[in-house]
Amino acid sequence: MKKPKSIFLIIYFIFHVLLLVVSIYVNYRSEDFEFLLWLRGKMDLMVYVSAIGMILFFVNVLISGLDARSHSKEKSALEQEVNALKAKMFDLQEATSTPKKKEAKPEVRESEEKEDSGADE
Repeated sequence: MKKPKSIFLIIYFIFHVLLLVVSIYVNYRSEDFEFLLWLRGKMDLMVYVSAIGMILFFVNVLISGLDARSHSKEKSALEQEVNALKAKMFDLQEATSTPKKKEAKPEVRESEEKEDSGADE
C-alpha cells in the first residue's frame, strides 16, 4: 500500500474511533439534562465534524476508485504481455515441430504399373 493511502486510512480510522468514543460518552451522559443542553449548544461543531466525516468518506471512495482503475490497467497490460509470450512460445513450437520436407519421389500407382507392364508384353 502506498504511504499517502496508509496515512489517510489511519486518519479515517482515528476519526471513526473518536466518533465511537463520543457516541458512547453521550449515551452515558444522556440522563444529565444540563449536559444535553450544553450538547445542544455545540450543534454547529457536530455539523462540522459530520461534514468532515463525509469528506473523508468521499476521499476514501475516490482513492478506492483510482486503485481499482490502476489495477485494471496493470491487469490488462499483464494479460497483453502473457498473450504475446504465448504467441512467441507457439511460434517456437511450430518452428521446432515441423520437419523439413524431403523431396518426394513421384509415386506410381499399382494400376499404372500393371498397365505399363501389360503394354510391354
